[in-house]
Amino acid sequence: MLHLPLLNALKTFVVAGRYLNFTRAADELLVSPSAVSHQIRVLEEYLELKLFVRQNRTLSLTPEGLHLHASLTGPFDAISRAIQEAQQVKRRESINIALRPFFSGAWLAPRLNRFWGKYPDIEIDLMHMLKVPDFTSDSIDLAILWGKGDWPDMEVKLLLPGRLTPICSAELLEREGRPETPADLARFIRIHDEDRSCWDAWLELAGAAGISSKANLIIDDTNVRVQSIRNHQGIMLGCPALLREELNSGRLVQLFDTTLDTYGYYLVYPKHRPLSDKLNTFIDWILTERE
Repeated sequence: MLHLPLLNALKTFVVAGRYLNFTRAADELLVSPSAVSHQIRVLEEYLELKLFVRQNRTLSLTPEGLHLHASLTGPFDAISRAIQEAQQVKRRESINIALRPFFSGAWLAPRLNRFWGKYPDIEIDLMHMLKVPDFTSDSIDLAILWGKGDWPDMEVKLLLPGRLTPICSAELLEREGRPETPADLARFIRIHDEDRSCWDAWLELAGAAGISSKANLIIDDTNVRVQSIRNHQGIMLGCPALLREELNSGRLVQLFDTTLDTYGYYLVYPKHRPLSDKLNTFIDWILTERE
């Protein structure tokens, strides 16, 4: 029978031997440095060998430690590769979609029951991120991105126009008074996304370019921006289609009819990449869900 004693201690030894630093090994293993020291001590006692020697605040492997580390590194690397390959098999069985958390919760997730009602055997994995994914290293099949649609290496299909326009809470207006013109927005805190470019573009479109604001707040996550206006902290540029329920209830208020139509949510995937039947099925379905 295969006998593999102290696997956890051996794994700890391999990582510690690679870094020659218990703190860095602990960071990789998600444990404390004292836990690394304990595992090394258990292994040394079991083998009745000294594996590390500390001199002048530096750590090095003993000759016995060097031999053991060289013997173990290959097998542990092979185990790591085997696990990654097993995960890749699972990923190939699912559709991995990268998208922003807000769009996922406000638009896609409520529609997925309709998809699974038609295609119950197709699994969907949603991977929430703000950045544009690396379709190779991130194992992403499809992405839903916010932007202008200018990704030259991608197939790009518009799902939802942004139609950005100032939105805030009704309670903020009760407290501060409703702005009658875009120039009146100077009295309010302006909530931005990654930078101020969207607000600058909307103000120019509305004929109020260059007006000041009471303060500026940058929040890169739309969920947090929306929560901020729910808490009456300021005014954001929002997509009315994704806030329809709260706008219809009156909890949130769209201040003006002017909308910035430069941005939108797009389904994207690499050009020239072969698409499986499952991917084509999902793409065809999601395009029928466009508003």
